[in-house]
Order: sequence, then structure tokens, then C-alpha cells
Amino acid sequence: MASEKNILLIAYYFPPLGMGGVGRPFALFRHLPQFGYNVTVLTVKDIAYHEYDHSRLSPDDESKIIRAGSYDPSRIMRLFGIKKSIMRSGGGASAPLCYFPDSKRGWVGPAFRKARKLLTGGNYDAVITTSPPPSVHLVGMKIKALFGIPWIADFRDFWFSQPIEMVYRTSLQKKYALRLKGKIVETADAVVGVNRSIADCLGRGEVITNGSDIETAHLWQRRDPQRNDRFIIGVLGTINHLCPIEPLFKAVAALIENDREIAEKIKIVHVGGFDQASMSLLLDKYGLRTIVSLLGYLPKNAAIAALSSSDILYFSVAEFGPYHILPGRIFDYLMSDRPIIGAVPSGSDAEALLKEYDNGIIVTDQNTDTIEPYIRRKIKEQRTEIEPAIFVESKYEKYSTVYMAKRYAELLDQILK
Repeated sequence: MASEKNILLIAYYFPPLGMGGVGRPFALFRHLPQFGYNVTVLTVKDIAYHEYDHSRLSPDDESKIIRAGSYDPSRIMRLFGIKKSIMRSGGGASAPLCYFPDSKRGWVGPAFRKARKLLTGGNYDAVITTSPPPSVHLVGMKIKALFGIPWIADFRDFWFSQPIEMVYRTSLQKKYALRLKGKIVETADAVVGVNRSIADCLGRGEVITNGSDIETAHLWQRRDPQRNDRFIIGVLGTINHLCPIEPLFKAVAALIENDREIAEKIKIVHVGGFDQASMSLLLDKYGLRTIVSLLGYLPKNAAIAALSSSDILYFSVAEFGPYHILPGRIFDYLMSDRPIIGAVPSGSDAEALLKEYDNGIIVTDQNTDTIEPYIRRKIKEQRTEIEPAIFVESKYEKYSTVYMAKRYAELLDQILK
């Protein structure tokens, strides 16, 4: 570009908060400057949250990050000294009407006031708001109305993890949420979804998928060349009803039932969040306590390192209607060079990516009958010594966060002509 431009990126979830939701805004913050767009982030002050990752930000980053207070429950909990909140099983019903459209509604006023001050005193060319929470787009609408500045509404999820019709308790909530969604889509200069399903649900929008750092591919390569006899199945990311692990457990239990000696050869390693009670029930149901290792949440690089000795990986997305989610973790998987067992909906973006990857097995109906023989075959093919792979960076570029930022820069170029 002829000259650098300045972007205000408004994201409630941002480091040092951890987990998957911070990856996309952090990647835009980190990589958009490579394409001529300087980024200032407006985010929330410290809140009570499930997990933290202090490894992402450097001291120099703080000068470009503005943090606004909030009246939402998570911020208030932190003010009362509670640093860690309990992770819900995921995708449940909405907050009460007093927090409509979501429980982060109390951040809208403070965030808008900070944004107004920044935009009045600075030279910004565009604003990006990224959800969830969907209330962040209320800030974008207020900015658009006051300043007329180009605004991109970015949707990492439909609304929450699922579409409006599936997450609100009352018809009144659904009515007003649908009306609000329509207003956001109509008002924004551009709408972006992380997959085609989200763009279709919104009625319009560019599709710019998530990505993974190239460094992730390097981390996957650092597996121990001298292997033990255990065959390791790696699972990355939060496990819940949207990304279930039961199809894998069912297949492995059937495998062990048919050949008891396999129980001594196989191990499942999971890194990520999960509901303790639900996981305990599944482990007991399939009798897998001795072969499943639950490492819990780890910062991104540590998580990949913990799974780098995996022989194969397991990835899943549940079927819940005409729309499909695309968890950002799939791009970490695609950087791995490992065979992937993909239990995903037919016709989904996840299925298309795994077909393109072409290394593993795709199970579109979650039928474990096809997973079991596949694992058995891979165990027979296991090698105790693995030759180090030759790293070819270009192989991973299309799955990278740099590529995602490049796509975003191209969109910004269009709307700022």
C-alpha cells in the first residue's frame, strides 16, 4: 500500500485471556501491520475468566491496547477478587433480558466512550468489531452513527456458538435478536463470517476463515524420534456437545473389547477444556480411565508441544441443523502433518477442509464402525522410529494467520478505496 492506515479493532476477548476466542483478534492485531494496517485494540479490563495465556503479548504490545471498564458480571466478579470463572459446558441458553443481547451488555457504554475518545483524538481509517459477544456490534453501530467511519462487523460465531433461534429462551428475545442482527448486517460497510454457514445465516458477508501460526507447524515437527510402544491419539481443544469426544471413545472401547492387548498399546491424550462431570460419565461408560490422559487447558504452544508425539489426531463437530460451525482449532490440526479422524457433518466447511487435506478418514455420520478399523490399521502401521520431516513453509501458508490477515487487508483495501 502507498501509505499505512490505522484500524481500531474492538474485541471483548483478547489476551491475556486464553482459549480459542482470542486467536482471531490477536492474529489481526499481530499480522495486519504486515499489509499496511496499524492496529489499535480496544478490549475489556481484567475479568474473571476460565483460562489465561500470558505468553502471547509482549511488553511493547501494551501501548497499542486500550482497556475499558465494564459493568458486566465477569468484570464485577474480578473487582470482587474472583480471577477464575467456571467454564460452562457450552452453547447454552442466553443471559436474562436485563443483559440483552448477552451478559457483556454492560461493556457497551464504557467501550463506546473509550472509542469515541480515541476516534475524536486520533486518525483512524476503519473500525472492526468482532463477536462473540454480539453486543460488541452495538459499539460498532454507535460509532458508525456518530462518525460515519467504515465499519466491518466480524462474526466468529453465528451469534453465540449457535444461531439465534437455538440459544434464546423466549420468543421475545428471539424477535429482538433477529431484528438486531438485521440492523447490524444492514448498517455495516462489510460483514465477515469465519465460514460459509455463518455468512449464509447472516444473509450476506465475506468468508475469511481463521488460521494457525506457522510456528504451530514447527512445533508439530518436534516429536521425539525415539518412540515408545504406545500408539497416541491426540485431541486438541474444548470438548462439549458442539465438539464431542464420544464417537472416539466408543470406537476405542470397541477396539479394546475385540482385542484386550490393544489396551496396553493405545493412549488418548486430550489438551483443552471439558466439563468434569460429563467427562467422568463418558470415561466410566466406556471403561477408558486407564488409557485417557486429560491435560486440561494449556497455552497454545504448550498445547501443541504436548500433542506433538501423537500418531493420529481426532477432530469433531456435531450436527445441529442446517448450519455448521468451524472451530478455529482445525487449522492447528491442518498444520500437523498427522492423519486426522474427522467426525464432521456432511457438506460442512470442516468436511471440505479435511477432504482438501486428504490425510486420514472423514466420518460424516459419526458412525464409529468406520473409525475402529481405521485406528486398528494405523496401529499396525505404527513405526517406533520416525524420520524428521523436511519442513516446507509454503505447504502451510493457506492455513496460516498471515493468510487470514492478508485476506482482511484485501477487504479493507476495497472498502477504503
